[in-house]
Amino acid sequence: MIMSITFKKTTSDSVVARQAWRIPFSVSDTAMLESSRSYVDIFGFMLKPDVYHIFLVAQDVNAPNIRDSVALTANLQQLPNSNISLSDVELASSIVQIERDSTNRFYKNTFEVRPNPSKLFGEHQPTLFYYLEAYNLLRNKSEKYYTKAVVTNAVGKEVINHERGKRRINDSNVEVGMMKVNTLKTGVYTFSYTVIDSVDGSAVTSSKRFFIYNPSLPVDTLVSTSGGSVDASEYATMTEDELDKEFERSRYVASGAEIAQYSKLKGVEAKRKALFEFWSSRDEDKSTPVNETKMEYFRRIEIANVQYKTGFREGWKTDRGRVFIVYGPPDEIERHANETDVKPYEIWHYNSIQGGVIFIFGDRTGFSDYILLHSTHRSELHDENWRRQIEAN
Repeated sequence: MIMSITFKKTTSDSVVARQAWRIPFSVSDTAMLESSRSYVDIFGFMLKPDVYHIFLVAQDVNAPNIRDSVALTANLQQLPNSNISLSDVELASSIVQIERDSTNRFYKNTFEVRPNPSKLFGEHQPTLFYYLEAYNLLRNKSEKYYTKAVVTNAVGKEVINHERGKRRINDSNVEVGMMKVNTLKTGVYTFSYTVIDSVDGSAVTSSKRFFIYNPSLPVDTLVSTSGGSVDASEYATMTEDELDKEFERSRYVASGAEIAQYSKLKGVEAKRKALFEFWSSRDEDKSTPVNETKMEYFRRIEIANVQYKTGFREGWKTDRGRVFIVYGPPDEIERHANETDVKPYEIWHYNSIQGGVIFIFGDRTGFSDYILLHSTHRSELHDENWRRQIEAN
Protein backbone atom coordinates (compact mmCIF):
# COMPACT_ATOMS: atom_id res chain seq x y z
CA MET A 1 0.00 0.00 0.00
CA ILE A 2 1.17 3.53 -0.81
CA MET A 3 0.28 6.44 1.45
CA SER A 4 0.62 10.11 0.57
CA ILE A 5 -0.10 13.29 2.51
CA THR A 6 -0.30 16.85 1.18
CA PHE A 7 -0.54 20.17 3.03
CA LYS A 8 -2.00 23.23 1.29
CA LYS A 9 -2.53 26.75 2.58
CA THR A 10 -6.21 27.61 2.61
CA THR A 11 -5.49 31.18 1.55
CA SER A 12 -3.46 30.43 -1.57
CA ASP A 13 -4.07 26.71 -2.23
CA SER A 14 -0.29 26.34 -2.60
CA VAL A 15 1.37 23.08 -1.56
CA VAL A 16 3.72 23.65 1.39
CA ALA A 17 4.58 20.03 2.22
CA ARG A 18 4.13 16.61 0.68
CA GLN A 19 5.23 13.12 1.65
CA ALA A 20 4.66 9.64 0.20
CA TRP A 21 5.66 6.30 1.65
CA ARG A 22 5.04 2.60 1.19
CA ILE A 23 3.52 0.29 3.79
CA PRO A 24 4.65 -3.33 3.32
CA PHE A 25 1.60 -5.54 3.76
CA SER A 26 0.76 -8.84 2.13
CA VAL A 27 -1.19 -12.03 2.86
CA SER A 28 -0.97 -15.44 1.23
CA ASP A 29 -4.75 -15.68 0.90
CA THR A 30 -7.34 -12.88 0.67
CA ALA A 31 -9.47 -14.86 3.13
CA MET A 32 -6.96 -13.77 5.78
CA LEU A 33 -7.88 -10.12 5.31
CA GLU A 34 -9.69 -8.53 8.23
CA SER A 35 -11.94 -5.49 7.72
CA SER A 36 -11.21 -4.34 11.27
CA ARG A 37 -7.44 -4.40 10.87
CA SER A 38 -5.84 -0.99 11.20
CA TYR A 39 -2.39 0.49 10.66
CA VAL A 40 -1.02 3.43 12.63
CA ASP A 41 1.89 5.53 11.36
CA ILE A 42 3.26 8.98 12.09
CA PHE A 43 5.22 11.71 10.30
CA GLY A 44 6.38 15.12 11.46
CA PHE A 45 6.34 18.34 9.42
CA MET A 46 7.77 21.80 10.16
CA LEU A 47 4.99 24.25 9.28
CA LYS A 48 4.44 27.91 10.07
CA PRO A 49 1.32 29.00 11.98
CA ASP A 50 -1.52 29.12 9.45
CA VAL A 51 -4.69 27.31 8.38
CA TYR A 52 -4.02 24.26 6.18
CA HIS A 53 -6.01 21.78 4.13
CA ILE A 54 -4.62 18.27 4.65
CA PHE A 55 -5.20 15.48 2.12
CA LEU A 56 -4.32 11.86 2.93
CA VAL A 57 -4.58 9.14 0.26
CA ALA A 58 -4.11 5.37 0.54
CA GLN A 59 -3.73 3.28 -2.61
CA ASP A 60 -3.25 -0.42 -3.30
CA VAL A 61 0.10 -0.98 -5.05
CA ASN A 62 -1.20 -3.88 -7.13
CA ALA A 63 -4.64 -2.41 -7.86
CA PRO A 64 -4.38 1.40 -8.22
CA ASN A 65 -8.16 1.72 -8.61
CA ILE A 66 -8.55 0.54 -5.00
CA ARG A 67 -7.96 3.65 -2.94
CA ASP A 68 -9.37 5.77 -0.18
CA SER A 69 -8.79 9.32 0.95
CA VAL A 70 -9.62 11.80 3.67
CA ALA A 71 -9.47 15.59 3.83
CA LEU A 72 -9.42 17.83 6.87
CA THR A 73 -8.51 21.33 7.97
CA ALA A 74 -5.94 22.20 10.66
CA ASN A 75 -5.40 25.56 12.32
CA LEU A 76 -1.79 25.75 13.54
CA GLN A 77 -1.49 28.54 16.08
CA GLN A 78 1.52 30.41 17.45
CA LEU A 79 2.19 29.63 21.11
CA PRO A 80 2.07 32.67 23.41
CA ASN A 81 5.41 34.07 24.54
CA SER A 82 4.58 34.75 28.19
CA ASN A 83 1.55 32.95 29.59
CA ILE A 84 1.61 29.28 30.52
CA SER A 85 0.18 27.30 27.61
CA LEU A 86 -0.52 23.71 26.60
CA SER A 87 -0.32 21.76 23.38
CA ASP A 88 -3.22 19.66 22.14
CA VAL A 89 -3.84 16.40 23.99
CA GLU A 90 -2.70 13.23 22.24
CA LEU A 91 -4.57 10.12 23.39
CA ALA A 92 -2.51 6.96 23.04
CA SER A 93 -2.79 3.19 23.32
CA SER A 94 0.62 2.99 25.03
CA ILE A 95 3.39 5.27 26.31
CA VAL A 96 6.71 3.87 27.54
CA GLN A 97 9.99 5.57 28.39
CA ILE A 98 12.83 4.40 26.15
CA GLU A 99 16.37 5.31 25.17
CA ARG A 100 16.72 7.84 22.38
CA ASP A 101 15.98 6.08 19.09
CA SER A 102 16.13 8.11 15.87
CA THR A 103 14.80 5.14 13.87
CA ASN A 104 11.58 4.93 15.88
CA ARG A 105 8.91 7.18 14.38
CA PHE A 106 6.91 7.07 17.60
CA TYR A 107 9.79 8.37 19.74
CA LYS A 108 9.60 11.88 21.17
CA ASN A 109 11.07 13.46 24.29
CA THR A 110 12.30 10.16 25.84
CA PHE A 111 8.98 8.38 25.23
CA GLU A 112 7.57 5.99 22.67
CA VAL A 113 4.02 7.25 22.14
CA ARG A 114 1.69 4.94 20.21
CA PRO A 115 -1.33 7.09 19.28
CA ASN A 116 -4.92 5.89 19.35
CA PRO A 117 -6.48 7.95 16.51
CA SER A 118 -9.85 6.20 16.88
CA LYS A 119 -10.05 7.48 20.49
CA LEU A 120 -11.88 4.25 21.39
CA PHE A 121 -11.14 2.71 24.79
CA GLY A 122 -12.78 0.21 27.14
CA GLU A 123 -13.12 -3.54 26.73
CA HIS A 124 -10.17 -4.04 24.36
CA GLN A 125 -8.15 -0.97 25.40
CA PRO A 126 -8.62 -0.69 29.19
CA THR A 127 -5.96 1.98 29.76
CA LEU A 128 -6.05 5.53 28.42
CA PHE A 129 -2.61 7.08 27.97
CA TYR A 130 -2.18 10.80 27.36
CA TYR A 131 0.65 13.03 26.15
CA LEU A 132 0.88 16.82 25.93
CA GLU A 133 3.45 19.57 26.46
CA ALA A 134 3.39 22.58 28.79
CA TYR A 135 5.22 25.82 27.95
CA ASN A 136 6.34 29.02 29.74
CA LEU A 137 6.39 27.31 33.13
CA LEU A 138 9.11 29.63 34.51
CA ARG A 139 7.09 32.83 34.03
CA ASN A 140 6.60 33.00 37.83
CA LYS A 141 9.27 32.40 40.45
CA SER A 142 7.53 29.79 42.57
CA GLU A 143 8.77 26.30 43.20
CA LYS A 144 5.66 24.41 42.13
CA TYR A 145 2.80 24.27 39.71
CA TYR A 146 -0.23 21.99 39.88
CA THR A 147 -1.83 19.68 37.33
CA LYS A 148 -5.29 18.19 37.16
CA ALA A 149 -6.25 15.31 34.83
CA VAL A 150 -10.01 14.79 34.72
CA VAL A 151 -12.48 12.58 32.85
CA THR A 152 -16.10 13.77 32.68
CA ASN A 153 -19.11 11.92 31.33
CA ALA A 154 -21.73 13.16 28.87
CA VAL A 155 -23.51 15.28 31.49
CA GLY A 156 -20.30 16.86 32.81
CA LYS A 157 -19.92 14.75 35.96
CA GLU A 158 -16.32 13.97 36.99
CA VAL A 159 -15.71 10.22 37.00
CA ILE A 160 -11.89 10.29 37.28
CA ASN A 161 -9.75 13.00 38.89
CA HIS A 162 -5.95 12.92 39.27
CA GLU A 163 -4.25 15.94 40.85
CA ARG A 164 -0.52 16.48 41.37
CA GLY A 165 1.97 19.11 42.40
CA LYS A 166 5.12 19.40 40.27
CA ARG A 167 8.40 21.26 40.63
CA ARG A 168 9.30 23.96 38.11
CA ILE A 169 12.60 22.87 36.59
CA ASN A 170 12.43 23.76 32.90
CA ASP A 171 10.44 26.34 30.98
CA SER A 172 8.70 23.51 29.12
CA ASN A 173 7.75 20.06 30.27
CA VAL A 174 6.27 16.85 28.88
CA GLU A 175 3.04 15.91 30.64
CA VAL A 176 2.28 12.19 30.34
CA GLY A 177 0.10 9.82 32.30
CA MET A 178 -2.37 6.98 32.23
CA MET A 179 -5.83 6.20 33.55
CA LYS A 180 -7.65 2.90 33.94
CA VAL A 181 -10.95 3.29 32.12
CA ASN A 182 -12.15 -0.33 32.04
CA THR A 183 -14.69 0.42 34.80
CA LEU A 184 -16.39 3.21 32.85
CA LYS A 185 -19.67 2.46 31.13
CA THR A 186 -20.25 2.77 27.40
CA GLY A 187 -20.58 6.36 26.24
CA VAL A 188 -18.86 9.58 25.23
CA TYR A 189 -16.41 11.13 27.69
CA THR A 190 -14.06 14.12 27.78
CA PHE A 191 -10.47 14.05 29.01
CA SER A 192 -9.21 17.42 30.29
CA TYR A 193 -5.74 18.36 31.50
CA THR A 194 -5.25 21.59 33.44
CA VAL A 195 -2.07 23.34 34.57
CA ILE A 196 -2.58 25.74 37.49
CA ASP A 197 -0.07 28.46 38.42
CA SER A 198 0.59 28.35 42.18
CA VAL A 199 1.39 32.10 42.27
CA ASP A 200 -1.63 33.79 40.72
CA GLY A 201 -4.00 30.83 40.35
CA SER A 202 -4.27 31.23 36.58
CA ALA A 203 -5.06 28.03 34.72
CA VAL A 204 -4.95 26.68 31.18
CA THR A 205 -6.76 23.56 29.97
CA SER A 206 -6.47 21.26 26.97
CA SER A 207 -9.14 18.63 26.34
CA LYS A 208 -10.25 15.91 23.95
CA ARG A 209 -13.37 13.77 23.64
CA PHE A 210 -13.15 9.98 23.48
CA PHE A 211 -15.47 6.97 23.46
CA ILE A 212 -15.77 4.06 25.90
CA TYR A 213 -17.18 0.71 24.79
CA ASN A 214 -17.74 -1.72 27.66
CA PRO A 215 -20.63 -4.03 26.65
CA SER A 216 -20.25 -6.17 29.79
CA LEU A 217 -21.14 -3.28 32.13
CA PRO A 218 -24.68 -2.06 32.91
CA VAL A 219 -25.86 1.15 31.31
CA ASP A 220 -25.12 4.35 33.24
CA THR A 221 -28.56 5.70 34.13
CA LEU A 222 -27.07 9.13 34.91
CA VAL A 223 -26.48 9.75 31.22
CA SER A 224 -29.67 8.12 30.02
CA THR A 225 -32.11 10.12 27.93
CA SER A 226 -34.90 7.56 28.02
CA GLY A 227 -36.90 9.39 30.64
CA GLY A 228 -36.75 12.35 32.96
CA SER A 229 -36.30 15.86 31.67
CA VAL A 230 -34.17 17.68 29.15
CA ASP A 231 -32.19 19.22 32.02
CA ALA A 232 -30.99 15.75 33.02
CA SER A 233 -30.02 14.76 29.48
CA GLU A 234 -26.82 15.31 27.53
CA TYR A 235 -28.61 18.06 25.59
CA ALA A 236 -28.54 20.30 28.68
CA THR A 237 -24.82 20.94 28.17
CA MET A 238 -24.77 21.19 24.37
CA THR A 239 -24.18 24.45 22.53
CA GLU A 240 -26.52 25.53 19.75
CA ASP A 241 -23.96 24.49 17.14
CA GLU A 242 -23.66 21.03 18.72
CA LEU A 243 -27.45 20.69 18.81
CA ASP A 244 -27.71 21.60 15.12
CA LYS A 245 -25.10 19.00 14.24
CA GLU A 246 -26.90 16.40 16.35
CA PHE A 247 -30.19 17.03 14.55
CA GLU A 248 -28.43 17.00 11.18
CA ARG A 249 -27.11 13.51 11.98
CA SER A 250 -30.62 12.47 13.05
CA ARG A 251 -32.33 13.53 9.82
CA TYR A 252 -32.46 10.02 8.31
CA VAL A 253 -35.23 9.12 10.76
CA ALA A 254 -36.89 12.55 10.84
CA SER A 255 -40.07 13.35 8.96
CA GLY A 256 -40.33 16.30 6.59
CA ALA A 257 -42.52 18.09 9.12
CA GLU A 258 -39.97 17.58 11.89
CA ILE A 259 -37.15 18.91 9.72
CA ALA A 260 -39.19 21.98 8.80
CA GLN A 261 -40.20 22.56 12.41
CA TYR A 262 -36.63 22.34 13.70
CA SER A 263 -35.41 24.80 11.05
CA LYS A 264 -37.80 27.42 12.46
CA LEU A 265 -36.62 27.09 16.07
CA LYS A 266 -34.78 30.02 17.63
CA GLY A 267 -32.53 29.74 20.66
CA VAL A 268 -30.66 26.97 22.38
CA GLU A 269 -33.39 26.06 24.90
CA ALA A 270 -36.00 25.42 22.21
CA LYS A 271 -33.59 23.20 20.28
CA ARG A 272 -32.61 21.26 23.41
CA LYS A 273 -36.26 20.53 24.14
CA ALA A 274 -36.97 19.58 20.52
CA LEU A 275 -34.09 17.11 20.30
CA PHE A 276 -34.95 15.57 23.66
CA GLU A 277 -38.57 15.04 22.60
CA PHE A 278 -37.51 13.86 19.12
CA TRP A 279 -35.56 10.92 20.50
CA SER A 280 -37.84 10.26 23.48
CA SER A 281 -40.72 9.70 21.05
CA ARG A 282 -38.64 7.03 19.27
CA ASP A 283 -37.72 5.12 22.43
CA GLU A 284 -39.17 1.66 21.74
CA ASP A 285 -38.84 0.44 25.34
CA LYS A 286 -39.54 3.10 27.93
CA SER A 287 -39.29 0.55 30.75
CA THR A 288 -35.49 0.65 30.48
CA PRO A 289 -33.31 3.54 31.69
CA VAL A 290 -31.69 4.05 28.30
CA ASN A 291 -32.96 4.87 24.81
CA GLU A 292 -31.76 1.79 22.93
CA THR A 293 -33.10 3.11 19.62
CA LYS A 294 -30.99 6.23 19.82
CA MET A 295 -27.91 4.34 21.05
CA GLU A 296 -28.12 1.91 18.13
CA TYR A 297 -28.64 4.74 15.62
CA PHE A 298 -25.55 6.65 16.74
CA ARG A 299 -23.55 3.44 17.08
CA ARG A 300 -24.23 2.86 13.38
CA ILE A 301 -23.10 6.42 12.62
CA GLU A 302 -19.79 5.73 14.38
CA ILE A 303 -19.32 2.56 12.32
CA ALA A 304 -20.32 4.31 9.08
CA ASN A 305 -17.80 7.10 9.73
CA VAL A 306 -15.04 4.51 9.95
CA GLN A 307 -16.07 2.17 7.13
CA TYR A 308 -17.62 4.44 4.50
CA LYS A 309 -15.89 7.82 4.70
CA THR A 310 -14.52 9.34 1.50
CA GLY A 311 -12.01 12.08 0.81
CA PHE A 312 -14.54 14.86 1.13
CA ARG A 313 -17.44 13.42 3.14
CA GLU A 314 -17.91 11.82 6.50
CA GLY A 315 -19.05 8.22 6.33
CA TRP A 316 -22.56 8.90 7.60
CA LYS A 317 -23.17 11.34 4.74
CA THR A 318 -22.39 8.81 2.01
CA ASP A 319 -24.99 6.59 0.34
CA ARG A 320 -23.59 3.41 1.85
CA GLY A 321 -23.42 5.10 5.23
CA ARG A 322 -27.07 6.20 5.03
CA VAL A 323 -28.30 2.74 4.06
CA PHE A 324 -26.24 1.13 6.82
CA ILE A 325 -27.60 3.59 9.42
CA VAL A 326 -31.25 3.26 8.36
CA TYR A 327 -31.43 -0.49 7.66
CA GLY A 328 -28.50 -1.88 9.63
CA PRO A 329 -25.73 -4.20 8.41
CA PRO A 330 -26.66 -6.18 5.28
CA ASP A 331 -27.04 -9.94 5.42
CA GLU A 332 -24.65 -10.32 2.48
CA ILE A 333 -22.39 -8.08 0.40
CA GLU A 334 -21.29 -8.94 -3.14
CA ARG A 335 -18.17 -6.98 -4.07
CA HIS A 336 -17.30 -6.61 -7.75
CA ALA A 337 -14.03 -4.69 -7.89
CA ASN A 338 -12.25 -6.09 -10.94
CA GLU A 339 -14.73 -6.54 -13.77
CA THR A 340 -13.35 -5.34 -17.10
CA ASP A 341 -16.48 -3.77 -18.57
CA VAL A 342 -17.79 -1.84 -15.55
CA LYS A 343 -16.40 0.18 -12.69
CA PRO A 344 -16.36 -1.32 -9.17
CA TYR A 345 -19.76 -1.91 -7.57
CA GLU A 346 -21.33 -3.62 -4.57
CA ILE A 347 -24.66 -5.39 -4.04
CA TRP A 348 -26.06 -5.39 -0.52
CA HIS A 349 -28.69 -8.01 0.35
CA TYR A 350 -31.28 -7.57 3.11
CA ASN A 351 -33.25 -10.81 3.39
CA SER A 352 -35.76 -9.78 6.06
CA ILE A 353 -36.94 -6.44 4.60
CA GLN A 354 -40.03 -6.51 2.33
CA GLY A 355 -39.42 -10.18 1.58
CA GLY A 356 -35.83 -9.49 0.52
CA VAL A 357 -34.35 -6.38 -1.08
CA ILE A 358 -31.04 -5.32 -2.60
CA PHE A 359 -29.08 -2.07 -2.80
CA ILE A 360 -26.52 -1.58 -5.59
CA PHE A 361 -23.73 0.99 -5.16
CA GLY A 362 -21.22 1.98 -7.85
CA ASP A 363 -17.85 3.75 -7.72
CA ARG A 364 -18.47 6.07 -10.66
CA THR A 365 -15.59 8.47 -9.86
CA GLY A 366 -12.85 5.97 -9.03
CA PHE A 367 -12.32 7.52 -5.58
CA SER A 368 -14.15 4.81 -3.58
CA ASP A 369 -17.23 7.03 -3.30
CA TYR A 370 -19.91 4.42 -3.93
CA ILE A 371 -23.19 6.00 -5.10
CA LEU A 372 -26.57 4.28 -4.80
CA LEU A 373 -27.51 3.20 -8.34
CA HIS A 374 -30.53 0.97 -7.80
CA SER A 375 -32.61 -0.72 -5.12
CA THR A 376 -35.60 -3.04 -5.00
CA HIS A 377 -36.77 -1.40 -1.77
CA ARG A 378 -40.12 0.29 -2.40
CA SER A 379 -38.99 3.63 -0.88
CA GLU A 380 -35.57 3.82 -2.53
CA LEU A 381 -34.08 4.75 -5.91
CA HIS A 382 -35.06 2.32 -8.67
CA ASP A 383 -33.16 1.96 -11.97
CA GLU A 384 -33.17 -1.40 -13.75
CA ASN A 385 -30.53 -0.07 -16.18
CA TRP A 386 -28.07 0.82 -13.39
CA ARG A 387 -25.12 -0.85 -15.16
CA ARG A 388 -25.09 1.93 -17.77
CA GLN A 389 -24.03 4.38 -15.04
CA ILE A 390 -20.78 2.51 -14.36
CA GLU A 391 -19.73 1.33 -17.80
CA ALA A 392 -15.96 1.46 -18.21
CA ASN A 393 -14.72 4.26 -20.46
